[in-house]
Amino acid sequence: MAKNFQSIKSLPKDIIINLVTSILGSLLISSIPWFLAGKVRLSILLFGLLMIAIPYLLFTKYKRLFKLIKAGMDGYYYSFDLSENRKIFHETQSSFCYLGISSNSILEDFRKWTDESTSINKYLFLLMDPESPALKKQIAYEKGISLDTNISSLNTQLFQIIEHEVEVEKKRIYSAIEVLKNLLPFRNGKLSIRLHKEFIPWWMYLLDDKKIYLGILEKGKRGQDSPAMVISKNPDYPSPFDPFKNTWDRMWADAGKDI
Repeated sequence: MAKNFQSIKSLPKDIIINLVTSILGSLLISSIPWFLAGKVRLSILLFGLLMIAIPYLLFTKYKRLFKLIKAGMDGYYYSFDLSENRKIFHETQSSFCYLGISSNSILEDFRKWTDESTSINKYLFLLMDPESPALKKQIAYEKGISLDTNISSLNTQLFQIIEHEVEVEKKRIYSAIEVLKNLLPFRNGKLSIRLHKEFIPWWMYLLDDKKIYLGILEKGKRGQDSPAMVISKNPDYPSPFDPFKNTWDRMWADAGKDI
């Protein structure tokens, strides 16, 4: 999983380690002509060439992380393994918000976490309304159908597959709602559930109103197979965190009353 995730928090430490080991390795390699043939100038030249190459190699290795810093992000998952959920849940200190379709894939880990956690005072789940027309568009997109495609114009076999998947997803959503309502946080008033009616191009975790995990839903892929970004709130000036937080606030308000 380490190779699947890049974080800017580890960047300074990684650069220092790689820089030190690169210099030591260059010294070792460049000393070979000196020890074997007494060619000091060749050793110095070789060391100089290696010193020129090191910054380029480090920049190439960390280019993606430099782009993350420039974009205002904390980290990036090439794909999001469900095992990461346990770590993310335990990062939360006071509030956890979820935006998605059914939440079915995270429920078991979430249930275990709520059994262990006593400090969280707010859980908000914003799920897809199972009767919303957007659900069919969501399923079709997952099957690789473009958003501008008229689903009713698809060939019969593909249309029937999508219709079947919609019914399956409806059952998942209703089942997830029942599971959430049976959890202790719901019974003691800490967990609220609302239903949205929109096609969503991402899933979202919002932790403590200051950190977002945003999964990009790619056409033709399930959520856990697509990349995810980690974005933190900047207390001093607007950042990419803010428009996503505003989107969450709007959708939560638009969803109306708790169910």
